[in-house]
Amino acid sequence: MKKMFALLTLLVTAMVISACTNMINKDAGVGKVEGNLTYRERMALPDDALITVTLSDVSLMDAPAKVISRQSYLAAGKQVPFSFSLQYMEEEIKPSHTYAVSARIEVNGQLLFITDTANHVITDPAKTTQLDLMLVRVSQ
Repeated sequence: MKKMFALLTLLVTAMVISACTNMINKDAGVGKVEGNLTYRERMALPDDALITVTLSDVSLMDAPAKVISRQSYLAAGKQVPFSFSLQYMEEEIKPSHTYAVSARIEVNGQLLFITDTANHVITDPAKTTQLDLMLVRVSQ
């Protein structure tokens, strides 16, 4: 009886370890680009300001950028700097392509702030996955 109990315990332990290993492998193919965004102006955003950060494949100059990942959220009373984390599937990334992160802040559908520079990530020479974005005010 003791041998049967020991064998059963060993079998259950092996199954638990196997399940944990499968969970780790599922996350192994997920990459992440993260950072903060801010702007220079000293102005508070309303609670309903919509912040959108996008990771795109910008390799083709004569075609729209392909969106790889996007994060949108409301300011909800918070002020800059805002943090972001964009997850992507590593198998979607092609080493010969160029990827960039852009951000925008809108209020009631009206654009207030946007990135005005190319912020290359992942396949750039530095293999950037952490960056800070400086947004500029859009003239009204």
